[in-house]
Amino acid sequence: MRLDTALGALRGDPASQRAAQLVVEAAKGRWRSSAVISGMAHDLADFAQGSALPECARLAAVFTNPVVAGRIVRDLVTELVPAMAAEPLGQVPFRHQYSRGMAVQQLLVSGGAAISLVLYEHHASGSDARSICFTDSERHEIALAGTAALQIVRRGPMQAGRADLTFEPITLAAGDMLTLCGNSETKLVTTIRQRLLVLRLARTPANPQPSLEFRVSDGTLVHRAAGDRADSRHEMMAALLGQMRRTEAAPVLAQMTRSGSDHLRWEALRQCLALDSGAGFAALGVIARDSADPLSGTASALRAQLIEAHPQLAALEEYPCPAS
Repeated sequence: MRLDTALGALRGDPASQRAAQLVVEAAKGRWRSSAVISGMAHDLADFAQGSALPECARLAAVFTNPVVAGRIVRDLVTELVPAMAAEPLGQVPFRHQYSRGMAVQQLLVSGGAAISLVLYEHHASGSDARSICFTDSERHEIALAGTAALQIVRRGPMQAGRADLTFEPITLAAGDMLTLCGNSETKLVTTIRQRLLVLRLARTPANPQPSLEFRVSDGTLVHRAAGDRADSRHEMMAALLGQMRRTEAAPVLAQMTRSGSDHLRWEALRQCLALDSGAGFAALGVIARDSADPLSGTASALRAQLIEAHPQLAALEEYPCPAS
């Protein structure tokens, strides 16, 4: 394996690593300390707490004016690029990722709100996409450079596992603005004519609805994921406890069926039933009998199916539910 001499020298000299990073962090600090960026950061906190964009004057001034938005990014480039050129082994001082022709760099974040730079390269086109995902978020975007063909995709109410999808073709070019709200509309980038650079303001609510992925051809639901990362973590924990056959976790799983998102509660119920049929069936009965519970109908149907297949479960109706 070849080890670059510069990298080798850096590896053996932690002090120089820190010195290089201080240079790029200082550049970021100068950009962050400007009056415009400080004002944006202050308003971003209000926006994250639920204020409407027009109520956040300094934030709105950026995301309703392409000239102002472009100036902010130019100021960042002016500070950061010379610092990165001087210290090429320094780390980019922003959270960033790159995948399949799409790069995202998060510039400011507060709670569930963030301002990011998003770059779409030519091979980021989704013209052959087989599915499309709707997430519970509000997004305001301004194109700073480049041009692309897009489709605004909207979905109707979901019935029997599918939703009607409508597609509105648009062109997004430098200076254009776009707003997408909620989990009923999203965008599909179909053709990148020139690399597209976008400044994005996004907000996720405190209790987001699940993300839904539909097949483009017929609107069939192909995947559902928790909108809240904490729910996703708890679902994985519940599934892991089930796979490990940790029967002592059944009371905890039964308790989890009483609060949280419907998706998390149902996963906890599944695992509880698998680990301890008595505790799980008791928890199922509690949900089925609560007509105000959105899972009541599904739980009632499952209860009936289980009793039909396993009549002995009827004797567990009096089992004390650990969740009560």
